[in-house]
Amino acid sequence: MNRLASLGLLPILLAGCTRAPPTAAPSGSTPVAQTAETSLTDWVRNPPLAESEQDAACPRLLSAAPNVTEICCALGLRDCLVGRTRYCKYPPSVEAVPSIGALNDLNTEVLLEIRPDLVLVSGSSRAIRQRLAGLGVRLESLPDTSLADLFLAIEQTGALVGRVQTARRLVELIRADLDAVAARFAGTPRVRVLLLTGPLSDPPRQADAAGPGSFYDDLLRRAGHVNVVPAGGRAFAPVSLEFVLDSDPDVIIELSADGASRPNGDADARRVWSKVGPLRAVAAGRVHVLVGPQHFLLGPRIAQTFEALCRTISPDQDG
Repeated sequence: MNRLASLGLLPILLAGCTRAPPTAAPSGSTPVAQTAETSLTDWVRNPPLAESEQDAACPRLLSAAPNVTEICCALGLRDCLVGRTRYCKYPPSVEAVPSIGALNDLNTEVLLEIRPDLVLVSGSSRAIRQRLAGLGVRLESLPDTSLADLFLAIEQTGALVGRVQTARRLVELIRADLDAVAARFAGTPRVRVLLLTGPLSDPPRQADAAGPGSFYDDLLRRAGHVNVVPAGGRAFAPVSLEFVLDSDPDVIIELSADGASRPNGDADARRVWSKVGPLRAVAAGRVHVLVGPQHFLLGPRIAQTFEALCRTISPDQDG
Protein backbone atom coordinates (compact mmCIF):
# COMPACT_ATOMS: atom_id res chain seq x y z
CA MET A 1 0.00 0.00 0.00
CA ASN A 2 1.14 3.54 -0.72
CA ARG A 3 2.10 4.73 2.75
CA LEU A 4 1.14 8.32 1.98
CA ALA A 5 -2.38 7.46 0.89
CA SER A 6 -3.02 5.01 3.69
CA LEU A 7 -1.87 7.43 6.39
CA GLY A 8 -3.60 10.34 4.77
CA LEU A 9 -1.10 12.80 6.28
CA LEU A 10 -0.65 13.35 6.64
CA PRO A 11 1.06 12.87 2.85
CA ILE A 12 4.61 21.33 -12.00
CA LEU A 13 4.87 25.14 -17.42
CA LEU A 14 4.83 29.26 -18.50
CA ALA A 15 6.17 32.73 -19.45
CA GLY A 16 3.70 35.26 -20.76
CA CYS A 17 0.75 32.84 -20.82
CA THR A 18 -2.73 33.99 -19.94
CA ARG A 19 -4.61 32.15 -17.25
CA ALA A 20 -6.78 29.37 -18.57
CA PRO A 21 -10.49 29.66 -17.77
CA PRO A 22 -11.96 27.30 -15.19
CA THR A 23 -12.97 23.91 -16.49
CA ALA A 24 -16.69 24.05 -17.10
CA ALA A 25 -18.79 22.02 -14.72
CA PRO A 26 -21.12 19.57 -16.41
CA SER A 27 -24.80 20.27 -16.71
CA GLY A 28 -26.65 19.54 -13.51
CA SER A 29 -23.65 19.85 -11.18
CA THR A 30 -23.66 22.05 -8.11
CA PRO A 31 -21.94 25.47 -8.19
CA VAL A 32 -18.18 25.39 -8.56
CA ALA A 33 -16.14 25.60 -5.35
CA GLN A 34 -13.00 27.70 -5.81
CA THR A 35 -10.27 29.19 -3.65
CA ALA A 36 -8.27 32.39 -3.99
CA GLU A 37 -5.31 30.36 -5.21
CA THR A 38 -6.88 28.41 -8.04
CA SER A 39 -9.55 28.56 -10.70
CA LEU A 40 -9.80 24.77 -10.80
CA THR A 41 -13.01 23.04 -9.88
CA ASP A 42 -13.00 20.96 -6.71
CA TRP A 43 -14.64 17.80 -8.04
CA VAL A 44 -14.80 16.30 -4.55
CA ARG A 45 -17.25 19.00 -3.50
CA ASN A 46 -18.81 19.29 -6.96
CA PRO A 47 -19.23 15.74 -8.29
CA PRO A 48 -19.97 15.61 -12.04
CA LEU A 49 -22.73 13.05 -11.58
CA ALA A 50 -24.14 11.76 -14.85
CA GLU A 51 -27.86 12.42 -15.14
CA SER A 52 -28.57 8.79 -15.98
CA GLU A 53 -26.93 7.70 -12.69
CA GLN A 54 -28.37 10.26 -10.30
CA ASP A 55 -30.96 7.86 -8.91
CA ALA A 56 -28.87 4.68 -9.13
CA ALA A 57 -28.67 2.61 -5.99
CA CYS A 58 -25.24 2.09 -4.45
CA PRO A 59 -23.79 -0.29 -1.85
CA ARG A 60 -23.03 0.67 1.73
CA LEU A 61 -19.41 1.78 1.44
CA LEU A 62 -16.53 1.79 3.89
CA SER A 63 -13.62 3.88 2.64
CA ALA A 64 -10.34 2.81 4.17
CA ALA A 65 -8.16 5.69 2.90
CA PRO A 66 -8.53 9.46 2.43
CA ASN A 67 -7.90 9.38 -1.30
CA VAL A 68 -10.57 6.69 -1.67
CA THR A 69 -13.02 8.80 0.31
CA GLU A 70 -12.39 11.72 -2.05
CA ILE A 71 -12.86 9.48 -5.09
CA CYS A 72 -16.18 8.26 -3.69
CA CYS A 73 -17.40 11.78 -3.04
CA ALA A 74 -16.31 12.94 -6.52
CA LEU A 75 -18.46 10.13 -7.93
CA GLY A 76 -21.48 11.42 -6.01
CA LEU A 77 -21.30 8.67 -3.38
CA ARG A 78 -21.05 10.77 -0.21
CA ASP A 79 -24.43 9.52 1.05
CA CYS A 80 -23.37 5.91 0.43
CA LEU A 81 -20.45 6.15 2.87
CA VAL A 82 -21.25 4.40 6.12
CA GLY A 83 -17.67 4.26 7.42
CA ARG A 84 -14.25 5.88 7.06
CA THR A 85 -10.86 6.01 8.76
CA ARG A 86 -9.87 8.72 11.19
CA TYR A 87 -7.68 10.22 8.45
CA CYS A 88 -10.61 10.74 6.09
CA LYS A 89 -11.50 14.39 6.74
CA TYR A 90 -12.31 15.83 3.33
CA PRO A 91 -14.79 16.97 2.28
CA PRO A 92 -15.67 18.25 5.77
CA SER A 93 -19.09 16.59 5.69
CA VAL A 94 -17.50 13.12 5.89
CA GLU A 95 -16.49 13.75 9.49
CA ALA A 96 -20.12 12.98 10.34
CA VAL A 97 -19.57 9.44 9.00
CA PRO A 98 -18.61 6.85 11.67
CA SER A 99 -14.89 6.21 11.96
CA ILE A 100 -13.39 2.73 12.27
CA GLY A 101 -10.12 4.21 13.51
CA ALA A 102 -7.39 3.10 11.13
CA LEU A 103 -6.52 -0.18 9.49
CA ASN A 104 -3.64 -0.75 11.88
CA ASP A 105 -5.89 -0.31 14.93
CA LEU A 106 -9.25 -1.31 13.54
CA ASN A 107 -12.36 -0.85 15.66
CA THR A 108 -14.09 -4.07 14.65
CA GLU A 109 -17.16 -3.28 16.75
CA VAL A 110 -17.87 -0.16 14.70
CA LEU A 111 -17.15 -2.01 11.47
CA LEU A 112 -19.60 -4.78 12.30
CA GLU A 113 -22.19 -2.26 13.44
CA ILE A 114 -22.14 -0.24 10.23
CA ARG A 115 -22.40 -3.43 8.10
CA PRO A 116 -20.68 -2.25 4.91
CA ASP A 117 -21.45 -4.07 1.68
CA LEU A 118 -18.07 -3.09 0.26
CA VAL A 119 -14.75 -1.99 1.75
CA LEU A 120 -12.47 0.01 -0.54
CA VAL A 121 -8.77 0.17 0.31
CA SER A 122 -5.92 2.05 -1.31
CA GLY A 123 -3.17 -0.18 -2.65
CA SER A 124 -2.65 -3.87 -2.04
CA SER A 125 -1.75 -5.22 1.38
CA ARG A 126 -1.80 -8.84 2.48
CA ALA A 127 -1.90 -7.71 6.12
CA ILE A 128 -5.08 -5.72 5.53
CA ARG A 129 -6.72 -8.60 3.70
CA GLN A 130 -5.86 -10.96 6.54
CA ARG A 131 -7.19 -8.48 9.10
CA LEU A 132 -10.52 -8.18 7.34
CA ALA A 133 -10.86 -11.74 6.05
CA GLY A 134 -12.48 -13.05 9.21
CA LEU A 135 -15.09 -10.30 9.32
CA GLY A 136 -17.01 -11.48 6.29
CA VAL A 137 -16.81 -8.20 4.37
CA ARG A 138 -16.16 -7.74 0.67
CA LEU A 139 -12.83 -6.03 0.06
CA GLU A 140 -11.61 -4.36 -3.13
CA SER A 141 -8.18 -2.73 -3.60
CA LEU A 142 -7.60 0.34 -5.73
CA PRO A 143 -4.19 1.17 -7.30
CA ASP A 144 -2.51 4.18 -5.74
CA THR A 145 1.03 4.90 -6.97
CA SER A 146 1.20 6.47 -10.43
CA LEU A 147 -0.97 9.10 -12.10
CA ALA A 148 -2.39 6.39 -14.36
CA ASP A 149 -3.42 4.55 -11.19
CA LEU A 150 -5.69 7.45 -10.24
CA PHE A 151 -7.70 7.16 -13.44
CA LEU A 152 -7.84 3.39 -13.10
CA ALA A 153 -8.99 3.67 -9.48
CA ILE A 154 -11.78 6.07 -10.44
CA GLU A 155 -12.96 3.78 -13.24
CA GLN A 156 -12.78 0.69 -11.04
CA THR A 157 -14.78 2.39 -8.31
CA GLY A 158 -17.35 3.55 -10.83
CA ALA A 159 -17.74 0.00 -12.14
CA LEU A 160 -18.11 -1.40 -8.63
CA VAL A 161 -20.85 1.00 -7.53
CA GLY A 162 -22.86 1.71 -10.68
CA ARG A 163 -21.28 5.05 -11.59
CA VAL A 164 -19.57 4.09 -14.87
CA GLN A 165 -20.61 7.19 -16.82
CA THR A 166 -19.80 9.50 -13.93
CA ALA A 167 -16.39 7.90 -13.53
CA ARG A 168 -15.65 8.34 -17.22
CA ARG A 169 -16.72 11.99 -17.03
CA LEU A 170 -14.62 12.59 -13.90
CA VAL A 171 -11.52 11.16 -15.56
CA GLU A 172 -12.07 13.40 -18.60
CA LEU A 173 -12.45 16.48 -16.41
CA ILE A 174 -9.34 15.76 -14.33
CA ARG A 175 -7.31 15.19 -17.51
CA ALA A 176 -8.62 18.48 -18.88
CA ASP A 177 -7.65 20.27 -15.66
CA LEU A 178 -4.13 18.84 -15.83
CA ASP A 179 -3.84 19.91 -19.48
CA ALA A 180 -5.03 23.42 -18.60
CA VAL A 181 -2.43 23.78 -15.86
CA ALA A 182 0.31 22.46 -18.16
CA ALA A 183 -0.71 24.94 -20.87
CA ARG A 184 -0.70 27.86 -18.45
CA PHE A 185 2.85 27.10 -17.34
CA ALA A 186 4.17 25.95 -20.73
CA GLY A 187 7.61 27.22 -21.67
CA THR A 188 9.33 27.21 -18.31
CA PRO A 189 13.05 26.44 -18.33
CA ARG A 190 13.55 22.81 -17.41
CA VAL A 191 14.97 22.30 -13.92
CA ARG A 192 16.15 19.29 -11.94
CA VAL A 193 13.94 18.70 -8.90
CA LEU A 194 14.21 16.72 -5.68
CA LEU A 195 10.75 16.24 -4.21
CA LEU A 196 10.54 14.98 -0.63
CA THR A 197 7.51 13.44 1.03
CA GLY A 198 8.39 15.10 4.32
CA PRO A 199 10.69 17.78 5.75
CA LEU A 200 14.38 16.99 6.21
CA SER A 201 15.19 16.32 9.84
CA ASP A 202 17.41 18.64 11.88
CA PRO A 203 20.17 17.54 12.22
CA PRO A 204 19.94 16.24 8.64
CA ARG A 205 19.73 12.52 7.96
CA GLN A 206 18.41 10.62 4.97
CA ALA A 207 15.55 12.16 3.04
CA ASP A 208 12.31 10.49 1.90
CA ALA A 209 11.99 11.11 -1.82
CA ALA A 210 9.46 10.55 -4.59
CA GLY A 211 11.08 8.62 -7.42
CA PRO A 212 10.13 7.42 -10.90
CA GLY A 213 6.91 5.44 -10.81
CA SER A 214 5.30 7.84 -8.34
CA PHE A 215 2.57 10.26 -9.34
CA TYR A 216 4.87 13.11 -8.30
CA ASP A 217 7.37 11.99 -10.92
CA ASP A 218 4.54 11.88 -13.46
CA LEU A 219 3.59 15.46 -12.57
CA LEU A 220 7.17 16.70 -12.77
CA ARG A 221 7.60 15.14 -16.21
CA ARG A 222 4.26 16.50 -17.37
CA ALA A 223 5.57 19.94 -16.36
CA GLY A 224 8.74 19.39 -18.38
CA HIS A 225 11.04 19.04 -15.41
CA VAL A 226 13.47 16.30 -14.35
CA ASN A 227 13.34 14.20 -11.20
CA VAL A 228 16.89 13.79 -9.89
CA VAL A 229 16.00 10.41 -8.37
CA PRO A 230 16.98 7.85 -11.02
CA ALA A 231 14.79 5.09 -12.38
CA GLY A 232 15.19 1.57 -11.10
CA GLY A 233 14.23 2.00 -7.48
CA ARG A 234 10.97 2.19 -5.60
CA ALA A 235 8.44 4.92 -6.26
CA PHE A 236 8.84 6.17 -2.68
CA ALA A 237 12.16 5.55 -0.93
CA PRO A 238 14.79 7.21 1.25
CA VAL A 239 17.83 8.77 -0.39
CA SER A 240 21.15 9.52 1.27
CA LEU A 241 22.50 13.01 1.81
CA GLU A 242 25.50 11.94 -0.27
CA PHE A 243 23.13 11.28 -3.17
CA VAL A 244 21.59 14.74 -2.76
CA LEU A 245 25.02 16.37 -2.84
CA ASP A 246 26.05 14.38 -5.90
CA SER A 247 22.83 15.07 -7.81
CA ASP A 248 22.80 18.74 -6.70
CA PRO A 249 19.21 19.57 -7.71
CA ASP A 250 18.18 23.01 -8.96
CA VAL A 251 15.05 22.94 -6.81
CA ILE A 252 14.22 21.11 -3.59
CA ILE A 253 10.57 20.79 -2.53
CA GLU A 254 9.49 19.43 0.83
CA LEU A 255 5.89 18.36 1.33
CA SER A 256 4.37 19.06 4.72
CA ALA A 257 0.87 18.27 5.90
CA ASP A 258 0.58 21.23 8.24
CA GLY A 259 3.90 23.13 8.16
CA ALA A 260 4.42 22.59 11.88
CA SER A 261 8.08 21.64 11.53
CA ARG A 262 8.72 24.65 9.27
CA PRO A 263 7.02 27.55 11.09
CA ASN A 264 9.03 30.06 9.03
CA GLY A 265 8.39 28.19 5.80
CA ASP A 266 11.07 28.22 3.12
CA ALA A 267 13.53 30.05 5.39
CA ASP A 268 13.49 27.18 7.86
CA ALA A 269 13.90 24.63 5.07
CA ARG A 270 16.90 26.50 3.61
CA ARG A 271 18.49 26.74 7.05
CA VAL A 272 18.31 22.97 7.54
CA TRP A 273 19.40 22.14 4.01
CA SER A 274 22.39 24.47 4.31
CA LYS A 275 23.77 22.01 6.87
CA VAL A 276 23.93 19.25 4.24
CA GLY A 277 26.66 20.94 2.22
CA PRO A 278 27.05 23.18 -0.84
CA LEU A 279 23.84 22.85 -2.86
CA ARG A 280 22.81 25.07 -5.75
CA ALA A 281 19.18 25.02 -4.61
CA VAL A 282 20.21 26.50 -1.25
CA ALA A 283 22.50 29.09 -2.83
CA ALA A 284 19.76 30.17 -5.25
CA GLY A 285 17.05 30.24 -2.58
CA ARG A 286 15.12 27.50 -4.33
CA VAL A 287 14.31 25.28 -1.36
CA HIS A 288 10.57 25.34 -0.78
CA VAL A 289 7.90 23.91 1.52
CA LEU A 290 4.57 22.94 -0.02
CA VAL A 291 2.00 22.75 2.76
CA GLY A 292 -1.31 20.90 2.72
CA PRO A 293 -2.54 17.39 3.44
CA GLN A 294 -4.20 17.24 0.01
CA HIS A 295 -0.79 17.18 -1.67
CA PHE A 296 -0.13 13.73 -0.21
CA LEU A 297 -3.20 12.19 -1.84
CA LEU A 298 -3.61 10.60 -5.24
CA GLY A 299 -7.20 11.68 -5.65
CA PRO A 300 -9.57 13.93 -7.63
CA ARG A 301 -7.77 17.09 -6.45
CA ILE A 302 -4.55 16.07 -8.21
CA ALA A 303 -4.74 19.04 -10.61
CA GLN A 304 -4.63 21.40 -7.62
CA THR A 305 -1.45 19.66 -6.47
CA PHE A 306 -0.03 19.91 -9.99
CA GLU A 307 -0.80 23.62 -10.05
CA ALA A 308 0.80 24.11 -6.63
CA LEU A 309 3.95 22.30 -7.73
CA CYS A 310 4.17 24.40 -10.90
CA ARG A 311 3.71 27.61 -8.94
CA THR A 312 6.28 26.53 -6.36
CA ILE A 313 8.88 25.82 -9.03
CA SER A 314 8.11 28.97 -11.04
CA PRO A 315 6.37 31.47 -8.73
CA ASP A 316 6.93 34.48 -11.03
CA GLN A 317 5.58 32.88 -14.17
CA ASP A 318 2.02 31.93 -13.24
CA GLY A 319 -0.57 33.57 -15.48
